[in-house]
Amino acid sequence: MALIQWSMDENVAVIAMNNGENRLNLNFLKAMLKALDDIENISRANALVVKATDEKIWCNGLDLDWLAAGIAERDPSIEEFFDMQDHFFRRVTHYPMPTVAAITGHAFAGGAVLACCFDFIFMRSDRGFFCLPEVDLRIPFMPYMDALIKRALPMQTVVEAQLTGKRYTATELVKLHVIREACPSAEETVNSAIAYAKTLNKGRGIVAEMKKVMNAGIAHLIDNNVRPDYYSGEIPIK
Repeated sequence: MALIQWSMDENVAVIAMNNGENRLNLNFLKAMLKALDDIENISRANALVVKATDEKIWCNGLDLDWLAAGIAERDPSIEEFFDMQDHFFRRVTHYPMPTVAAITGHAFAGGAVLACCFDFIFMRSDRGFFCLPEVDLRIPFMPYMDALIKRALPMQTVVEAQLTGKRYTATELVKLHVIREACPSAEETVNSAIAYAKTLNKGRGIVAEMKKVMNAGIAHLIDNNVRPDYYSGEIPIK
């Protein structure tokens, strides 16, 4: 099975992330970016839903084992990865159609940051947490990631989530107005996300222009991103 597959449901493009925990590494990012490009270039979609096929996890963040080994070996592909990660988060945030995350399992660390890139979020209530555990992993957020989190969460929740690493359920996130709906199962989460996406029948051009203005601050931070020196050993990856 391919890492990433996409299909059409009326006006909605549905991306399925098929790589187990869907950890962020070079191969995963390349596959996701290709799917986003293909949907924009060869489909008539004007809304996007992203789901996962794993029963427990939507996206578990950075592929820490791969990163740690690459950093230890000073592998040049690590720098390529971080550049591509920046591009990926910007691509999702500025995608020229409304985007909907169908979170059917855990969204942890970089996976939770990825969820914050989406315009709307649906999440299952019977399994899975949204969590930013970087404070315990001792991995600081880059400025644009902080901005993405602030885009999706109310400020007091941003402080709590970042400084405590609290795990949030879908029920809690509905009350905080972070997600649009808490759904009782994975199937209903995906179905509800797609049904809602079908109502977002807007023109790509106007959506792209609105996102360009809405997310200009995030774009500026990504374009001027200065990342920590992971090779120095001062910022541990694990």
